[in-house]
Amino acid sequence: MYRMEGGKAFTQALQNIADLVPLPFLSSFVGVGIKVLQACQDASTIEETVKDLQERVFGVVLEVVNSTVASNDEGSVELRGGIETLQSVLADILEDLAKIQAQRRWLLVFFRGLNKDRVDRCVSRLAMALKKFQLRVETSQLRIETSQLRVEDVLARITALRPQLDRIEDAVNQFSQPHKATSHREDMRLLPPIFVGRDALVDRVARLFATQKTSRVCLTGVGGVGKTSAAVAVTESSIIRNIFPKEYIFWVPCITAKSSDLLRRILYTQLRITAATYDSLDPLIAELNESKQPRLLLLDNFETPWLSGLDAHEVEQIIRRLEALPHIALLVTITSGMPPQGIKWEHVSLPALEPAAAREVFKTTYRNAAGGFELVADDAQLDNVLESLGHIPLAITLMATHGGHLGASLDDLLVDWGKAGTEMLSAGRLSMDDTISLSMERGVKSNHNALTLLAILSMLPAGTTGENLLKWWARTIHISTRAVAILRTAAVIEQDRGAFATSRIFVLPTIQSYMSHQNRISVDVRNQVHDACYDFVMRHKSVPDDRKFKSDLEALASEETNIQGLLMDIPVDAPRPNAVDALIAFSFYQSWTKPSTVVASHALEVARAAYDDPHVTDRDAAARRVAAAHECLGKLFLILNRYDEACGHFEEAATRYKSLHGRSDLHCAGEALMQLVRTWSLSTEDPGDLESLVTEAQTNLAHDKNDQYHVARGLIGFGRLLRWSNHLDEVLDPLSRAKDIFEKLDCPASTAECLYHMARTYAYQNEYAQALSISKDALKQADESGDAGLIRRTLRITARYLMVLGLHQEASDIIARTLSESQAAGGPGTIAQALELLAYNCAGMMDVAGARVAYQGAQAQFTKIISTQLGRDGVERCSTNLGMLDGLIVMEQNDFSRLKHPLPMY
Repeated sequence: MYRMEGGKAFTQALQNIADLVPLPFLSSFVGVGIKVLQACQDASTIEETVKDLQERVFGVVLEVVNSTVASNDEGSVELRGGIETLQSVLADILEDLAKIQAQRRWLLVFFRGLNKDRVDRCVSRLAMALKKFQLRVETSQLRIETSQLRVEDVLARITALRPQLDRIEDAVNQFSQPHKATSHREDMRLLPPIFVGRDALVDRVARLFATQKTSRVCLTGVGGVGKTSAAVAVTESSIIRNIFPKEYIFWVPCITAKSSDLLRRILYTQLRITAATYDSLDPLIAELNESKQPRLLLLDNFETPWLSGLDAHEVEQIIRRLEALPHIALLVTITSGMPPQGIKWEHVSLPALEPAAAREVFKTTYRNAAGGFELVADDAQLDNVLESLGHIPLAITLMATHGGHLGASLDDLLVDWGKAGTEMLSAGRLSMDDTISLSMERGVKSNHNALTLLAILSMLPAGTTGENLLKWWARTIHISTRAVAILRTAAVIEQDRGAFATSRIFVLPTIQSYMSHQNRISVDVRNQVHDACYDFVMRHKSVPDDRKFKSDLEALASEETNIQGLLMDIPVDAPRPNAVDALIAFSFYQSWTKPSTVVASHALEVARAAYDDPHVTDRDAAARRVAAAHECLGKLFLILNRYDEACGHFEEAATRYKSLHGRSDLHCAGEALMQLVRTWSLSTEDPGDLESLVTEAQTNLAHDKNDQYHVARGLIGFGRLLRWSNHLDEVLDPLSRAKDIFEKLDCPASTAECLYHMARTYAYQNEYAQALSISKDALKQADESGDAGLIRRTLRITARYLMVLGLHQEASDIIARTLSESQAAGGPGTIAQALELLAYNCAGMMDVAGARVAYQGAQAQFTKIISTQLGRDGVERCSTNLGMLDGLIVMEQNDFSRLKHPLPMY
């Protein structure tokens, strides 16, 4: 049948050589025959009848061409007359089919009988014309058996006819071939063996070609992200194949087209069009314009002629002339999002792979390269590797192939990546370095500012905003929009949408790795970026009682990843000026946000090395830095419920502060001692005699009576001691005096701390209504300060007081926020206390299932700190309550009253 591949191949051959047949009347006949066959295909709603007509017309055209080409009497009047008669019949059939096609599709159902009769009459007319044709050409022994023509016969005759048609086509092509023209035509690229994670994007791009309005699509993305594969997948989609038959989809590889001349030659070759010369595009445009058959041109790697060539204007003219043909659809892959102007492009950016797809590509590629052996690693380990590669498909494929061939572990691969970077990513002709280097050649290497800017951005793994780039990181060089445009055009940086000042500009991990090796970033640039980092941290150094504390937190948070990476690069033996101060300041920042001991431990190591340096001139300053590093590390261990380690650092900090010359650092010793007291009270059931320690802390804090701030800090410590020693009638006086001082000094964090302890004192005396009111005031002040740790503690007591007062719905809102804040902090003790509050409140709301799940979560977190009193008590309470809830289906008030409540409830 015509609709089979053999029929398609035959009609394609006829279409290609119809105008080359030396008999004009035969050429005309073939043209009409092809139109009838195509019309039959379009009118296939009346399926069986049209199939029969297709088959008969197909057989007639085949036999006529075969007999005429093989005849020794091609000029016969009889032969010509018979063919012209058949052509007239075919023209009438074509007209009837056009009438059928003109009907609305839903009307075809009602006119099925009428249309069937019309097609049957077409078949009859064709049969009669064939009989007359047989008589006219009887001497040529034409035999047509249309009523019994089989597919096998058709295919056999195509095979016999093909060499004759090929000889004619080859002869004409050879005659028309211009001198020195390239005759090598590249086939469409194949999809890679592993192609996942792109289905939605491929479908989206394919649908854009459904109308001429969106038939100019620009697929953009960095080198190695898989633009070519995605574009090929688009051309193979069923949506595209319904619009453009396979023979009308053309692959135009532009990677070697470094000039408009080469681009023209490639177009002629790939589109199978010949001309006397390739110096003009006119013959190609004329050929494309002659047939209105829709065609799809895939111009792959278009950045080469457009961005790397020397005659971009001429390249633009070529594209605009192609675009002017409405039946020519364009799919362009390019690294830059700036294709030729004057064309209404549909821009589609190809992102890196999603984590799940990236894992699948890596594992499958590794297994194939390893001869079937599976990669032994969990997803978390693999995700670390994939993140270092930026989830770029080419980098993933090369890394997995490299690892699979060697049987290497992920740890081995990460070590290699750290040492060699993108140099290790190569397989055969594929190389990540080559891909990046090609991008770099697009104006970057020849522009000093652009290259310097790329080096700076490559040292900032998280990228930065345009404002911070100009104000901090690149302030020593003049950054013009030209330099940014060059880097974006070369696709070595990416920029979020929006205004330059607020949008984030960043370099992908593969580019960062490429730049970090082979001394591609100069020492001067490295020093400049590090100095900018230290300055940025010190300019945003503050404490919770400073009014600018919250804005400083936001500023540091915006650059946290970059800062941490740069600070961890500080060498222990030779830090630059301000490096140690920046390390300590940033460590304190993390104690107020997301606690981590990594930077603080490095800060202590660097501070100790600086203090031990025999060439140090200011030993007091060096000693002060060591003390501050100990204090900060102690604070972090306290937040993370590692109490024993915290105590050691607080003790060391207090000792070092007290040993400094003069008395200006005694208040620092007092603060360290206050933290030590708090840690001891949490770490053991019987912290022992804390009175002498609190007295010493208060004395150190209040050594300068004119320093009202630290005098008030000492009063807080004294008030806490009175509460611990059960002198409740005396607690509120020092706390109230301290609160008054902090309010006058406009210190929200310390004011909140005073209110926090006052609320707990009232709660301890069972005055929960008063305690709740004060705790809400404390929460407002804590929120105003921005101190996350203080906010968490205040949230917890507010939730407790609400539950005691039976306000469980209001408590739910507070607990939800408590859980969020605790999760951000990350300490198991903090999370455990929030989950236990949730469990108890669920029970108070008679939600037994919710209570059970929350208690199980709290128990798991308390178990992580089982070595502490807090952990042991928490595990015991959760275990007891889970036992009471076991088997319980409906919660009653009596059941709730039997549960152990969180401790303390004050």
